[in-house]
Amino acid sequence: MSTIKGKNINHPNHTENLNSEKYAIIREAILHVLPLGSSMSFEDLETDVEAYIAEKQVPKEMFPKPGSIRWYCKAVQLDLEARNEVERLPRQSPLRLRKVRT
Repeated sequence: MSTIKGKNINHPNHTENLNSEKYAIIREAILHVLPLGSSMSFEDLETDVEAYIAEKQVPKEMFPKPGSIRWYCKAVQLDLEARNEVERLPRQSPLRLRKVRT
């Protein structure tokens, strides 16, 4: 199994070993569903990522445990923030995210 060192915007010196195949699927889904210009709550992001994964017919064995899509969603979201591909809106509760213009 190949892994990726996921970064964490909240803990710059910490990395998380993530399955690279799962990371790629969730990253693709997040960047597909996350708006550019407007924002989305993490809860809506998670729902849309799950729908995207179902639409793409990703095998259920890829994320077999309850909550595993949510866990990967959060891990990849934090990594994408650290890589400046996604940003959270300041002073928003609940957390709101959007794509960074490139």
